[in-house]
Formats: sequence, structure tokens, C-alpha cells
Amino acid sequence: MFTDVVGSVDLRQHHGETVAHQIMSAHDAVVRGQIAEHAGQEIKTTGDSFMVAFDSARKAVECAVGIQRGLASHNRGHPRQTVTVRIGLHTGEAIRSGQDLLGSNIDAAARIMARAEGEQILVSDILKAVLGAAKDLGFTDRKRVRLKGFTERWRLWEVAWRTPQDTPVDKSSPEPADGRTPYVGRSEERASLRRLVERATAGTGALALIAGEAGLGKTRLVEETAREARARGMFVVHGQCRDMEGAPPYLPFVEAIEYGLTVTAHEVFKSAMGESGPEIARFVPKVRLTFPDLPPP
Repeated sequence: MFTDVVGSVDLRQHHGETVAHQIMSAHDAVVRGQIAEHAGQEIKTTGDSFMVAFDSARKAVECAVGIQRGLASHNRGHPRQTVTVRIGLHTGEAIRSGQDLLGSNIDAAARIMARAEGEQILVSDILKAVLGAAKDLGFTDRKRVRLKGFTERWRLWEVAWRTPQDTPVDKSSPEPADGRTPYVGRSEERASLRRLVERATAGTGALALIAGEAGLGKTRLVEETAREARARGMFVVHGQCRDMEGAPPYLPFVEAIEYGLTVTAHEVFKSAMGESGPEIARFVPKVRLTFPDLPPP
């Protein structure tokens, strides 16, 4: 993933060095916060741009979305100190040279970023194919383009990232402020899940399995339950399976544990693992990197 501030030179000319430095510091904080939250690796930065590597295409795209949303929130709160970023992403093998990454796939990601405009996220067709049927991500076909240094034409996609706060709201719409239609039905299922949430709050955990045909509303039911759990002050994590060749085993648990690792104090996290730490580290390598003193499994 490559990010670049649009008009960084103009920032200094328009605001002066002191204010421009404050704006760029706020930008850096948003970008680095999202990199940490999505388990990215900052390869290098040149002041107004970042190069970041990920072990998951989804994490990379979700990080890019988080950056744009975070900067949009900053701009709403600081209308006189706005900062605009363009982002490009690609996936493929790379060559490590010291702390840097090299190769044609790296060059392609940089060229894709260069084709983006302010507040845009562009991804390659290859990356979109790796993501598969990502129902929670929206894409717009930007047609085929030529990238500098590459003979073939590339098909690029723009990632939708705007939240209802970033989009003009139709006051006549019956939809609530979060952009969702009111949730109706499933009263029995919701009551059963609500009871499990209450039991978990009281200290008794459980496993609930939800099954049904595609399009029946399983995801929305889970999301509504998670929303209610958060409202009770519970800590909610999530992970997803992907029907694709080469997906690592236990991926939902890997994603959930990695997310917990990024938002929890390390001593608390290690205590929570207890004696299972070495086994967890077998399928979540970042646990081993964070706690190299764990005994072997």
C-alpha cells in the first residue's frame, strides 16, 4: 500500500511551516494508527507518503478505508486544516533488501497510487480477485489504464469508503442516521442470542452457530447482536473465512486474536492466554513475535 498527501507543498505555502507541521503530524497519527490496528508493517516514509506491507489483502484494503475515514473525520473537525490523501494497493511477491521491499509488484502499487486522485483508493484487478466476494466492500470499475513502466494495460477498481457522515443525507429518507434500514423480524433468534450475550456478561461463555441459505440475513443478525453487545460494554472481535486457495487455516481466529493483540495491553493479553500461549503462537505468528520468550508448544 502506498499513500500520498495531495498538495503537500501547497500546505506549507498556504498555512506556513508551523501549521503545516501540525496538519502533517495529525495525518501521520491517523495513518500510523490504522497501520497498527490492521497489523501492517511500515516499510518507509518520505514525509508526506507511506509505503506499507501486509500479510493479508483484506487487512490492507481495510487499513486504506480506515485511513480515509480517519482523515475525513479530522477534516470535519478542523475545516481550516484539512489534509487529502490518495492511496494505491496491489498484491504479489516482493524482494526484501534490508528494511526495504523491491520488485515490479512494488512499482505497480506506486504507479496505481499515482493514478488516484485525492480521497481515492485504487486497487489492482489482481488484488480485487484475491479478496473474492467481499460483501462488506464496494468497488467501482475504473476501466483499463496504462501504468508508467508497464507495457500491458491494468484494470483498476476504486474502493468505496465513505460513511453516512461523509455523504449528504436525504432528510426525506426513512433510514436512520447510520445508513441502515430498521432491523425487523428474527425476534426469536435475537432473543436467544441476547440471552447468550447476557450470560457472557455474567461470566458464562458459550458458542452460537448460525446457519442458513445465502442471502437469508445471517451477517446482519450477527452484526445486530455485536452492536447490542458493544452497547453493553463488551469487547467484540471478528474474523472471516474466505473460500480461496491458499487461505491459512484457522483464519477467523487468527484475525480475531491479531486484532485483540493490537488493542490490548501486552501484559493483559499474555495473562489472558495463560498456559495456552505457546499453542496460540503456533497459528498466530504475531503472538510469537510479540512474546519471543514464550516456551515452545
